[in-house]
Amino acid sequence: MLTLVLRTLLQEYRTRRMARFAFWVAAYGVALWILDHFGSGTAGSLWALFWISLIPIATYYLVRLVRFIRDRMLWRLRRRLIITYLFIAVVPIFLILLMVGLKDFLSSGQFAAFLVAWKLRDHSEKLQELNRVVARVALMESHSQPEALLNRVQDFCAPDLAKQVGSFPDLEVTLRLGGLSRAFRGGGKPQPEPVAIPPWLDRDEFAGIVVDQGQLALRALSRVRTSAGDLTVIHSQPITPELLDYVGAGIGPVSVLITTEVKTGTSEGAASSSSGFRLQTPETEYVQSGTIRSKSVRLPDPTTPIDITVVGTSTLEPTVWGGEAQTTVQQPVFIFVTSRISTLNREMIAPLGRFSRAYLIVFLAIALIFLVIELVALVIGVRMTRSITRTVDNLYDATERVKAGDLTYRINLPARDQLSALGEAFDSMTTSVQGLLRESEEKSRLQSELEIAKEVQNQLFPRTVPRVPGLEVYGVCKPARVVSGDYYDFLDLGENRLGLVLGDVAGKGISAALLMAAIQSSLRAQTSNGFLPGRDGAGRCISTSEIVSRLNRQLYDSTSIETYATFFCSVYDGNTRKLTYTNAGHLPPVVFRGSEMKRLEKGGTVVGLFSPVTYEEGEIELEPGDLLLAFTDGLTEPENVYDEEFGEERLLKVAQRALLSPPRVLVEEIYRSVNDWTGSPELQDDMTLLVAKAVD
Repeated sequence: MLTLVLRTLLQEYRTRRMARFAFWVAAYGVALWILDHFGSGTAGSLWALFWISLIPIATYYLVRLVRFIRDRMLWRLRRRLIITYLFIAVVPIFLILLMVGLKDFLSSGQFAAFLVAWKLRDHSEKLQELNRVVARVALMESHSQPEALLNRVQDFCAPDLAKQVGSFPDLEVTLRLGGLSRAFRGGGKPQPEPVAIPPWLDRDEFAGIVVDQGQLALRALSRVRTSAGDLTVIHSQPITPELLDYVGAGIGPVSVLITTEVKTGTSEGAASSSSGFRLQTPETEYVQSGTIRSKSVRLPDPTTPIDITVVGTSTLEPTVWGGEAQTTVQQPVFIFVTSRISTLNREMIAPLGRFSRAYLIVFLAIALIFLVIELVALVIGVRMTRSITRTVDNLYDATERVKAGDLTYRINLPARDQLSALGEAFDSMTTSVQGLLRESEEKSRLQSELEIAKEVQNQLFPRTVPRVPGLEVYGVCKPARVVSGDYYDFLDLGENRLGLVLGDVAGKGISAALLMAAIQSSLRAQTSNGFLPGRDGAGRCISTSEIVSRLNRQLYDSTSIETYATFFCSVYDGNTRKLTYTNAGHLPPVVFRGSEMKRLEKGGTVVGLFSPVTYEEGEIELEPGDLLLAFTDGLTEPENVYDEEFGEERLLKVAQRALLSPPRVLVEEIYRSVNDWTGSPELQDDMTLLVAKAVD
């Protein structure tokens, strides 16, 4: 462990400038400490430089500590929730308990000071009661001579005071009658000087704390008119350690601190404030001038580990006895009381009777109930936190497994709540993703196969255009998908003959493309040598109706009942300029001759749907300038945004406007017009055009 720490510190020193700076600052501080303890001492400015250098170091490492806690210790959700719980639940409870404890500490201390102050006032009231007892005795005497009356009163007081010396330690009595005065202590011991009566005291009774000739005392005065004259009885008890023992009994040690006023900034004030108590105000400064402490009262022993020591303080407002007018002392006189909370609670509850502890028992029972509720809440919070963190941990592990490519991993958490339902949703998601990946792979495979099919189909379309005298031809097929169900072809039949065919298989995609390939192979097989094969093996001249009839029988026998195709088959003879054709359910091609249009409609129904079917054969002679336009429904049925079809009428108008253009330009113009109509680059159906223009 030590080796690891040293290695870490060495790495820190090597890689970070602030670490090297901190090392040399620490060495500088150690050198200053050695000089202070074993040398002649160092200047304060050198220590100031050391402490100033520590500020950036402390700031730097505090920031790094915060980042470490945030990035490492708080990375896991469980730790974050624990910290959150501490801040939300534990810290407020701790602060509340701290405030309650602080309140108890302060209120208990003040209660202790109150008890002592109350006992002092009660003691002065007892002195007043003694005065009244002495006054009643004097009134009952019939002596008219002052000396005799004073002797009689003193004889009464001395034995009684001797009995109460424990309750009234150092009690002094002064009797004044006429011009005579007597002063004595308990037991009749004479007192050197009697207590003087201040000028401001003109009432018959007085009781309180006074300052007389610099001494604090409890004092009570009573006047009564007797047969020998006006008798004044004064009981005075100095505040001594014995009296503080009496008032602090059952509470704790008591101290009375006496202050004196000094001018702020004077040498006397500086000397006085260098040690002991000091209280400074904006106007003046008070320093300790004397202290009276109880000598035999000890701090009660604690009853529980939390039975802490409390300190209470209050101020006395003693009256200046010897002044011309009744005033209080300007310098504050403090009482400090040290006690324990349990002791003060007993002092507070004891006067209420033996059943007063029932409230304390009720309080403890409520506190116990609250503690049980807090423990139950803690257990529930821990269980909920564990359920949350367990789900999050499982989700995190699952995402890491999925990130690594393992889509077979499942959490298998029962959906007991919304958070654990995420585990079930995650399993469903991974299942869906796994399925989508399989579908994507299958789609990629099909796409590659479609690309191959597209290449194959492109090989089926005519790559070169045969040249026939008196005719220019051009054809284009644009599939809506990868492969097309439309078909066009130019067949070189020899002897200046050219076959022009156009077909549209029902449907789109692979099935339509396969059927189109079957049609193309069948057609080329029948016309491979420019003649139709006969039953006897001899060739006969090409007949478009015969070709379509054979194609119809082949498709009917080899395909399903719902499979069919529209087909236009024609043969152009360059020697006679005649075009022989058969239209099997296809949109009738149009021959443009100037402003006239002739539709090639002769033929029959679609191929592959019925059998046997007889097809007709039509013939037309193409004159120079005539243009044959054959097309599929993919050019007439596209819709615009208003669901309106392009239609044959618009198609023929576009072709009529471009009759004088070359076939390639005419085809491009038609495609452009259809695309402008739909407003979308995507084709709604396969589009195929075949154009043949008669020339000289």
